[in-house]
Amino acid sequence: GGGGGGGGGGGGGKSVAAYAGGQLRLLRAALSWPSVREVVYSTCSVHCAENEAVVAAALETAEGWTLRPALPRWHRRGEAGAGLPAQLALACCRFCPREDLRRVTA
Repeated sequence: GGGGGGGGGGGGGKSVAAYAGGQLRLLRAALSWPSVREVVYSTCSVHCAENEAVVAAALETAEGWTLRPALPRWHRRGEAGAGLPAQLALACCRFCPREDLRRVTA
């Protein structure tokens, strides 16, 4: 989910907080479905508030759910903070197009 590029500046774009709130509601809904065994949460945002903070907030209320490492061989990991401890941030991945596209295509 995402669209973190909307920004909060002029032009009527949604704020990062508004996107994060919507993403948290969607993630919590996905985690509440009884038949679901695995959920992958991904955004197109660079903002911690839409990524690690949403994961941390969802895990606070998601009984029986744990965070498993995504793409364990990927070099860029999540950012600790915003409620997500460093150990759990290591289970998350980040992608920087400017730097990582060169790495993938080289």
